[in-house]
Amino acid sequence: MIASRFVLLCLIAGGLSLGCSRAHNLPGETGTVKGHVSYGDGTIPEGSSVVMLHRGTGIPAVGTTDSNGNFTMVMRDGPDVLVGDYVVNIRPPGEIDDDVLKITPKTVPPLWNEVPQKYWNSTTSKETYTVNSGSNFYEFTLTDK
Repeated sequence: MIASRFVLLCLIAGGLSLGCSRAHNLPGETGTVKGHVSYGDGTIPEGSSVVMLHRGTGIPAVGTTDSNGNFTMVMRDGPDVLVGDYVVNIRPPGEIDDDVLKITPKTVPPLWNEVPQKYWNSTTSKETYTVNSGSNFYEFTLTDK
């Protein structure tokens, strides 16, 4: 009886503390982001990382593509993503050489060549996305131009 009251008190206290603070550790309003990425007539390699860098805080959100090009963004190990503007790039699967300043189609794993090079880096990718509160769906179509 005493043990069950203790458990009940812990659950109530835990519930109250969640109600009084954010359920995530992010500095602002959040939403969730699911999406789909395509290139040409198909998708990019399974296991590619969609990386969104929040312009205001620099906090990254990352999603991993499945075989159909679908992904769900995660920020700081949770489904909540800060509301705001992002720069977006794609990191195809595979390990690259330690000298990342010399990334070229000849020095990367073969799967990287299935994603246009301009998307490999946030400084060369011109892709942007705005996350709003609530649920967001990001349809990302890669182009060669």
